[in-house]
Amino acid sequence: MLFDLQPKTRREDLYDREKEFREFEDALHLGEKLVLILGIRRLGKSSLLNVALSESNLPHAKIDVRSLYFTHGSIPQEMLAKRILGSLISSLPPSGKLRLGMIEALSSIKGLRLSGVHVEFEKKPDLAEILERINSWAESEEKRVVIAFDEAQYLRLSGVQYDGLIAYAVDNLPALTFVLTGSEVGMLHDFLGLDNPKKPLFGRYAREITLERFSREQSIDFLERGFRELGIDVSPPELERAVDRLDGIVGWLSMYGYLRGVRKLPEKDALNELFHRAEALVKEELSSLLSYSRRYGLILKAVAMGNETWSEIKEYLEFKVGRINDAKFSLLLKNLVKYGYLDKGASGYSIPDPVVAEVVKKVKLTPG
Repeated sequence: MLFDLQPKTRREDLYDREKEFREFEDALHLGEKLVLILGIRRLGKSSLLNVALSESNLPHAKIDVRSLYFTHGSIPQEMLAKRILGSLISSLPPSGKLRLGMIEALSSIKGLRLSGVHVEFEKKPDLAEILERINSWAESEEKRVVIAFDEAQYLRLSGVQYDGLIAYAVDNLPALTFVLTGSEVGMLHDFLGLDNPKKPLFGRYAREITLERFSREQSIDFLERGFRELGIDVSPPELERAVDRLDGIVGWLSMYGYLRGVRKLPEKDALNELFHRAEALVKEELSSLLSYSRRYGLILKAVAMGNETWSEIKEYLEFKVGRINDAKFSLLLKNLVKYGYLDKGASGYSIPDPVVAEVVKKVKLTPG
């Protein structure tokens, strides 16, 4: 169903994205080692990844790094190793030589105990050794193994140098492909450091697949198809009004379709419910950012209220909190662009998600 609120897992439920899908397939076909799926929040990166992994018919592991971070407060190597192995074994047929061969290849690792897809370590695991064993198994089976980290920028919030581990694998383990998705595109690039001579992955090639928001025509077509699936006739003016408010952000379009078509709320009530949910979601997403400085929130509010230029935003912020030096202010702006909350264009700064902009405009923020 197009209006399913969960990330898609079947190609028939994935609207468009054919260009991005073909790029992913091409990267795997060419044996590329590092693939990045980029885009702002709620554009369907996880859905594209799910479907692409399923359609590839390759052994794969997918790890939601954000959930690991918020569960443990960091990314412990043991937990990451467990998730990689459990997910990888699960991707293989339950019975047959592939899964048995994988388990046999891993079973000689000291301190590792496997029971089905359940993984336990009796001592701190050596993730490099685990990746080496996976690579050896893949080469013996003439397979490629895909290891995908969803919201991979959270890997930087750990004492482990996961960028160095990925660099080692890219250089030495030819049967492995790493796929990293990221909503905080700037932070993901900083973590990887492909252009930073001081970082382990400097100079490595990465295929970048960037998801853009739907065009207006695509957004209307998406809603039309979704309502048609549900056997519901929605007038063209209503579709236009919905796209006016939600733009081409597929996550919000899906939520509107669900509330309007599945929950069968009237148009006004569906939009009100969507923005009520969005307010809670955006507050949660901003909470860690605002814990560092409430000034981030005030900058976003300034932009949401129509202040676009560097000087206009700074003037608003100083009106709220008092004088701030130029370097500090520029750093705050730069960070918001890195985190994906602001875009910087020719005319100035903007919030790329119109729903987030509308929520930020309403939310009360106290200086700090």
